[in-house]
Amino acid sequence: MISDRLDYRRVSPADLEAFHQLIIDDHVRRYLLNGDLYGREWSEERIRDSQALFDRCGVGIWLAQLKGSTELVGFCGLLEIPSVHPEPQLIYAIFERFTGKGYATEMARAAIDHARIEAGFCEIVAGVDEVNAASVRVLEKLGFERVSVTQGAFGNMFLLRLTALA
Repeated sequence: MISDRLDYRRVSPADLEAFHQLIIDDHVRRYLLNGDLYGREWSEERIRDSQALFDRCGVGIWLAQLKGSTELVGFCGLLEIPSVHPEPQLIYAIFERFTGKGYATEMARAAIDHARIEAGFCEIVAGVDEVNAASVRVLEKLGFERVSVTQGAFGNMFLLRLTALA
């Protein structure tokens, strides 16, 4: 995966500590994980889930770092979340100090491009809480359209879809 300002690598068991630091970060947990705090075992399971999804479908979770640096910005990619949608869905999260700089959009675009070009996905879905206005804006800027509304942990949760025509 490539983008202008970030370098990416598939998350692996060697990245457990870095990935887990994102998972327990207050800003990341705020919406992505419904505010819940998960242990290292949960992070290990998501890494295994990502590796299995890469093996099956060519997509999974990528860690994103500032280009030419080891400074971790966040993660992005696709992951299966059956409670939201049966197909792998776009996910991304960044440390708060990187918000408002276009990194979420850059990461999401890179993950979408990879899913379409390398893995052949024609349609990509994403679930987002209505109160997460910044993430809703990112997805809509990328061409996602709302297809349904369900009740989430913080009220309305949108399911959005991006088709190959967008």
